Amino acid sequence: MTRPLSQEIDDLLGNLSHGLPLRVENVVAMLQERGFALLTMLLAAPFLIPTVPGLSTPFGLAVVALGVSLARSREPRLPRFVLRRELSAGTWGKILRALKKPVLWMERRTRPRYLFLREGPGMTQWIGAAIVAAGLLLFLPIPAPMTNTLPTLSILFLCAGWMERDGLFVALGHIFGVAAWAYIGVWVWLGKAGLDYLCKV
Repeated sequence: MTRPLSQEIDDLLGNLSHGLPLRVENVVAMLQERGFALLTMLLAAPFLIPTVPGLSTPFGLAVVALGVSLARSREPRLPRFVLRRELSAGTWGKILRALKKPVLWMERRTRPRYLFLREGPGMTQWIGAAIVAAGLLLFLPIPAPMTNTLPTLSILFLCAGWMERDGLFVALGHIFGVAAWAYIGVWVWLGKAGLDYLCKV
């Protein structure tokens, strides 16, 4: 029987008890067979925490890389500079605790259903592409409020749906992803409208 994802997070938190910094590659090694989904969720989790700066570029790029790997049906691979990124035990703890809250919520609600949205022809590639699209929004420095929330939710729902074979969560992940790009589109339109107005004044 597959262990709950929240227990995997507790195990990772237990490995931080010695208080030493850990590289991303060390955490990847701890994840073992739960690698892809949990790793992607873990790398997206910092975007839920505004008090952990400096991770948007490496972690956003890492999410994109993982999405590409899934879309191409290849083993998850991360850029070397991301794997060598070292974070303190305290920072890892913040990230894991931030991730555990939505994970516990999802665990109580996910179950195998609408499997065609998870296992149907081409669905794996669509999930990977959606993770890439959400990761790009996390990677790009977009100067608008709340721009990380929707793509992060998209990634969390897609990964939870993938791991628990829940097509409904996969569909919600796609919906959050489309909403994220629509939200950015609104801000781009507002910015352009504002510039046009200033040029006319």
